[in-house]
Amino acid sequence: MPSSNLSRRVKSVLAVTTALAAASLLFASLNKDYRPFLRTPANDEQEHRQLLQLNSFNDPKSIQTRTPSPTDILDQARSGFMHNTQWCRPPEEDAFPAPPIDYNQCENPQLIHMDINGGMTSYLNKILKVAMWAARDNSCFYINEGLGVLNEADGGKHFSHSKLGYRLVDGQDTYMIPFLTRYFGQMGLEKSRFEEMLASGTYDVITPSPSDINHHDFGGKASLTTNDPKKRFEIMSIPQLGYNNVERLSLKKHFLRRMFRINADVRDRACHRLASQGLDDEYMALSVRRGDKVTETSILDTVDPYIRLAEEGINSHFDGKVPTMFVATDDCSVMQEFRDARPDWTFVSECDNASEANGFVYKEMKLWSEEQTDAHFNKFIAEMIGMASARYWIGVATTNVSYWVYFMRSLEATDDSFIWADPPRVPGLPW
Repeated sequence: MPSSNLSRRVKSVLAVTTALAAASLLFASLNKDYRPFLRTPANDEQEHRQLLQLNSFNDPKSIQTRTPSPTDILDQARSGFMHNTQWCRPPEEDAFPAPPIDYNQCENPQLIHMDINGGMTSYLNKILKVAMWAARDNSCFYINEGLGVLNEADGGKHFSHSKLGYRLVDGQDTYMIPFLTRYFGQMGLEKSRFEEMLASGTYDVITPSPSDINHHDFGGKASLTTNDPKKRFEIMSIPQLGYNNVERLSLKKHFLRRMFRINADVRDRACHRLASQGLDDEYMALSVRRGDKVTETSILDTVDPYIRLAEEGINSHFDGKVPTMFVATDDCSVMQEFRDARPDWTFVSECDNASEANGFVYKEMKLWSEEQTDAHFNKFIAEMIGMASARYWIGVATTNVSYWVYFMRSLEATDDSFIWADPPRVPGLPW
């Protein structure tokens, strides 16, 4: 066995041993209602931290040593690799189930109001932060998908312009409402419940700005990235949802899984599309963002960095065997660039199902029909699932997609399989 493989195996054994030792030491203090995760202590030589997931509080086992159940094995045989990945199955079927959140449980008179004045993942990231903020403070929140002043009586201080659903049809301003629930389960209060609470006059409405959201405890204070372990692995709690003393990254990942519930028909269609591309084994994902980013920031104008980093990942995570390369991109012209660069590799993409040859341009969304909108977001959701399900991911820091996909990845995904092709201005990884 090559020495590098032996070294990785020894490290895995040590990690499992450390995790089980931590379980025995902390088992007596567990509250089985509120302690779904344990943090595995890391020594100075340990590059990554693994969670210890407890399937049974009477028989703690690390995720690395969990024996597949007969149901797991049957499902794998029945539905194949892609259909058995986390995001192609209902959240309740996860190794640690992710039940939906009851957004109506809020004793705090503070009522958080927000719009979706930006791109999809830009605002999904903000919704995640606001939802965690509300849950921690025991508040309710509402996502306003329309346009206009919320309440004339308060002088119009709460205003909404949700550009994600805005469309210009025959010179008239219109909105696709509801928008988010076309693709996802309800996030936050339903409109009727929000209006009831607003009319009661007993709630203090706040409309936090993006800066307010990013400066909240669950947001970024200086940057979306950091290498400071005190921030990335900060211990946090949301007792009313069952999270006590959980590492920040793990809490955000599991909370996202409970909040971000892709509609079953959308999910199944996306997973079928991915499976049809031949993703029948562990694969690598390459995320390429161009489109309107060309006008906003410097971008990678060649696929060479991806190829170089992919070769490194092939050796470190695939034992030197080239996996299928799943390319998620808003600019389908990159497919030919990849294939020209490595003709003997297999590149697959949603570009084979839907073309965005010129790149996604956010400002052009207002001109899309419902059919064009659905075509774009069905493609995009399939790409998110494809990226989150990959063993190894390479992408850029100049798009919110990357930060969202980081938290969509499984709880046991390690940071050495999430690679920047263009390091962010503030070096680090999402937190």
